[in-house]
Amino acid sequence: MQIDTAYFQDLLNDKIVSTDFLTQGQIGPVYTLQTSMHKYLLKTSEPTSRLYTEAKMLSDINKYEIRVPTLFDVSEQHLLMEFIEESRVPRCTQEVEAAKVLSRLHSITNESRMYGYYYDTTIGPFGQINEQTQYNWALFLGQMRIMPMVRICYEKGVISKEMTDRLDGLCRDLYKRIDISAITPSLLHGDLWSGNILFNIKDTVLIDPAIYFGDREMELAFILLFDTFGDTFFEYYTRVHSLSKDFEDVKVPLYQIYPLLVHAALYGSSYVGALEQRLKALKV
Repeated sequence: MQIDTAYFQDLLNDKIVSTDFLTQGQIGPVYTLQTSMHKYLLKTSEPTSRLYTEAKMLSDINKYEIRVPTLFDVSEQHLLMEFIEESRVPRCTQEVEAAKVLSRLHSITNESRMYGYYYDTTIGPFGQINEQTQYNWALFLGQMRIMPMVRICYEKGVISKEMTDRLDGLCRDLYKRIDISAITPSLLHGDLWSGNILFNIKDTVLIDPAIYFGDREMELAFILLFDTFGDTFFEYYTRVHSLSKDFEDVKVPLYQIYPLLVHAALYGSSYVGALEQRLKALKV
């Protein structure tokens, strides 16, 4: 993609010294812009509303005084934000600071006690449908999260009709597996793996959110899925939010299904074996 350096120089009122390709994002290339004074991150894509959605999600998290990159400009084709310089932080310190940030995030709920969000959000290149009238967590998880991703995976040929039917049956009976009366909607980052939480000596910074209100243990199951954090994180997190009695046996395998489906849709059938393991653990 051709970067309009003149546009960004005018916007920032600073000379751009260099533009460098950083990585291929899920919706387009990502670059760094170096000016005479600062370094910026520039996400790009074909014309889409997704970058506006990402900017809005970051702004919403920041309303609660949780650190995200400072935003400078957004359009259908770019999102310009602060470049977060990471520094060497001991693993133990990372886990403690992450526990502090996530326990604060998960303490945020909404007045109407609804699940989902006020607008449709995204996870990677996929949309996340959010109904503002959804008050049943089991119904929301099945119909707004798991089954839409099941259909995407099936249409891509990643999962079989047999697995699709098993997942459909699981979602129909979710209310039998989860005590929804014990759950309060919590604001979730939604895509919390090690690449989406950055550390330096001053801050813990959340990036690339996929926010919605859900069971906070959904986030914890995702953290366990990719070993993002370990015992120290859980020791400090549970000082604020205790774990439910069925967290390990029921919620972990159940709540890992959605992120595994997302990864299967993105990266293919290598994640299907892990999906099968979770279904067997749940006796589906």
